[in-house]
Amino acid sequence: RGDTAEADSHAVDHDARGEGKKQPPHKRTTLCVSSQVGCQMGCKFCATGTMGLRGNLMAGEILEQLYWARKVCGDNPIRNVVFMGMGEPLNNYRNVLAAVRAMCDVKRFGLAPSRITVSTVGVLPFMKKLREDAPSVQLAISLHAPNQV
Repeated sequence: RGDTAEADSHAVDHDARGEGKKQPPHKRTTLCVSSQVGCQMGCKFCATGTMGLRGNLMAGEILEQLYWARKVCGDNPIRNVVFMGMGEPLNNYRNVLAAVRAMCDVKRFGLAPSRITVSTVGVLPFMKKLREDAPSVQLAISLHAPNQV
């Protein structure tokens, strides 16, 4: 591509303790991935929205965030992925859907579709398409107004 822009991804550990003494504590890790470098939506409450869109990430670049996060997290398996990093995932629908399918593929990452959440500011045509193409994937809608500061 010639340009070098970076997208962020973050892994967050969660401790969950069972209520009964017989239930041992367990850990889960959630990875927040980016789908674009920058964003064209221009939401004033979002730092990424102020930089404009610099490009879409390819499916492989999205998956690479999961690959490297798994290496870093080691014994704490990543059980949840949220598309809440840089970009509006539904504006990069083809690559996001390909990445989601690879994340769910048992020969690749083996995540349960219900453990993947795609967050959107409300790109309606692709929200409907995601329900058809990946019905078990979770959909989160940001309720902020684009002019909110």
